Amino acid sequence: MGIIKKLASQTAIYGISSMFGRFINFLLVIPHTQNLKSIGAYGDITAIFAFMAFFNIILTYGMDTAYFNFVRKGNNPRQVYAISQRSIIATTAIFSAIVLLFAEKSSALLGFPGNFEYVWCCLIFLVFDSLSVMPFSRLRFEEKPLKFALIKMANIGVNVSLNLFLLMNTPDFLAGYSQVTLILIANAAASVTSFILLAPLAFRININFDRALFRQMLNYAWPLIFVGLAGIVNETLDRNLLNRILPTREGAYQNGIYGAFYKLTMVMTMFVQAFRFAAVPFFFKQKESTETRQVYANVMYWFIGVCSFIFLSSMLFINELAHLFIKNQAYFDNADGLYIVPILLMANLLLGVYYNLSVWYQLTNNTKTGALVAAGGAIITIALNLLFIPHYGFVACAWITLLVYFLMCVAAYILGHHYYRIPYFLTKYIILILVALVFWGFCDGLESHFIVKWQQILLNIVFLALFLLIIWMLQPKRKNA
Repeated sequence: MGIIKKLASQTAIYGISSMFGRFINFLLVIPHTQNLKSIGAYGDITAIFAFMAFFNIILTYGMDTAYFNFVRKGNNPRQVYAISQRSIIATTAIFSAIVLLFAEKSSALLGFPGNFEYVWCCLIFLVFDSLSVMPFSRLRFEEKPLKFALIKMANIGVNVSLNLFLLMNTPDFLAGYSQVTLILIANAAASVTSFILLAPLAFRININFDRALFRQMLNYAWPLIFVGLAGIVNETLDRNLLNRILPTREGAYQNGIYGAFYKLTMVMTMFVQAFRFAAVPFFFKQKESTETRQVYANVMYWFIGVCSFIFLSSMLFINELAHLFIKNQAYFDNADGLYIVPILLMANLLLGVYYNLSVWYQLTNNTKTGALVAAGGAIITIALNLLFIPHYGFVACAWITLLVYFLMCVAAYILGHHYYRIPYFLTKYIILILVALVFWGFCDGLESHFIVKWQQILLNIVFLALFLLIIWMLQPKRKNA
């Protein structure tokens, strides 16, 4: 339990920056839904950030994971870091030159022809975000979560402050720009802030460049581009397809609804991200032994336990949560907005399970096989979205996300069982998820029978406490785990 407690403490620190910071960032849904002139404008923002997620993956091409892996193998950490960072600096410079030379085509590719200011803002954001990836990875590997957290908080503080200032008190020299541009400016400034704080680490690369080692790292990392791109396809492509498949303003409207209600899964997505920040270096640092694999199985149990609790908590108070943060009643006129929340919560839980299951291909250098699993999920996502979006809109996007993550979990488990067998407690995992679903269904069914609101709240709290007790009672009892 000592090892798991260490992972939990680091996840908590990453979570403070990620969860608290993203919660503050999430609060932007209030001024955005209140101040943006239309739901379609919010949809445009959703689509742009979904599009940029693809380039974030391309510009880092798995070098952060390669860094963790090759340091684990005994290579000089400073040299591995320098190779990764120099490589990213070079490719980012080439990417920037291409975008600047073909700005007009870049704006069309973004989906907003002629809006060159979108291109400049997105480019600044992408460049400085990419150059910050390796310094952040180094902080994670060196187990400096507090410094990591403080810089992340600075980023979010700048982003939120500028969002509020620019939307509510737009300076005269920016008055001619659209609200979408102002939001992009705020995000670009936040990205620059992070890089400035990381600059001493970003340029600490004065060590000989080992070309042979670089080739080995690149051979390990390049399949991770497809893993990352496939992940982004599964996570964000639906928001781009809504804009491109549906009629222009209808696509933007549905994107606005989808993006706003997707934000209600914030606690789940933040926890999954915080766990991933801590878990990746944790998995790479563990020495191979039977006990280590048992630890991985225990980690999965507690991860699913926490995620199931988050699911149950979110759904028992979903109406209050939704009306607390989405202030514009027009968003609730579409009843499907609330309908998709439990689907997306469960989808993100399965995404986290997939991250856990995927440890086998990272530790066994089977990144190509891992890429095939992710690519298969991406192909299914694209095909099903193209087939069903014209008929069911963003509701189809939610169900497809859930289905694809489930299929990827099954594939990752089967392959992992073959290449790197971990004694997972499958029955316990399934029980936790099913109990959370049953408790939610029971409380939701009783809601209409309570005249006084406090009775429903009390019942919800009782069931949450009972669920925590079940998590504790079902915890695996393995020696040395």
